[in-house]
Amino acid sequence: MIIFHGTTVDCLDSIRREGLRPRSFVTRSHALAGEYAWHRAMTLGADACVVIELDVPDSAVVEVQSWWWASGQLQLPVGCPPSCIVSVDDSDPRQFSVD
Repeated sequence: MIIFHGTTVDCLDSIRREGLRPRSFVTRSHALAGEYAWHRAMTLGADACVVIELDVPDSAVVEVQSWWWASGQLQLPVGCPPSCIVSVDDSDPRQFSVD
């Protein structure tokens, strides 16, 4: 299953090194992960955000409701190793902003 995780750029090195931690939130939607990443970057004052594309077994994710403003969120109960990373989109974070 292809899923996406949005975060700030300062988290990227540790994710590449260690993978995603247990209970990390993900989604099937690149746009939703990007919107979350952009919002998080703006809230924290980060320099940039990234969307990480992951390939995990279907059984590695569970459906959850965490972000009150969005549906379709998933969680990785046991996390995932760095080998699950398919790609990293570090495009201009403004592309993720809501108009």
